[in-house]
Amino acid sequence: MERVLGGMTAPCSFREFGCSATIPFTKKLTHEESCLHAPCHCPIPYCRLYANRGQCLREHIETKHCLVPYGDATFGSLSPVRVCDSEPARLVFLDARAVFLLVVERSGPSGRAVSVVQLVSEPVKEEEEEKDFKYKIQVHTRAGVLSLSGETQSVGRLMRPYQAAASLFVSDFVWSPQDSPVYLEFK
Repeated sequence: MERVLGGMTAPCSFREFGCSATIPFTKKLTHEESCLHAPCHCPIPYCRLYANRGQCLREHIETKHCLVPYGDATFGSLSPVRVCDSEPARLVFLDARAVFLLVVERSGPSGRAVSVVQLVSEPVKEEEEEKDFKYKIQVHTRAGVLSLSGETQSVGRLMRPYQAAASLFVSDFVWSPQDSPVYLEFK
């Protein structure tokens, strides 16, 4: 049976996104996991799949979401990041070291989830592995300070819909962009 399957070929599932490869059946999954034409997901709410054609998530955001505001952070200290009420995301540049995406996603009818992801370029070779950063998100609200700490996810391409490893839930009752500044710290 293995010889029969080994002799069969199949087109890549991402033909509609531009892949013209015909692959031995036994290598199809391996090919599709690394196919440059595989559609990718974007963590910015309301963005659809995009055909990556070798484009990493950072390049996608910089070209297709060029109006996403950006800010700067200083390594080792809490840096204020202005976030408007309707803003779904903000690029944050950490000196010359790294680029992060602060994602502010509606979470149910009564609040929002705030998370952070490090945007890395692809391909990342083992000897050039991107450094994982520790982060702290603080939101100063009418009710007090909400805080979340963790280690950043490093993302070049999202092959599945974005799901934050951790997020800080902020209720609409206490969220006010003018009165609830967001602070980020990276180490």
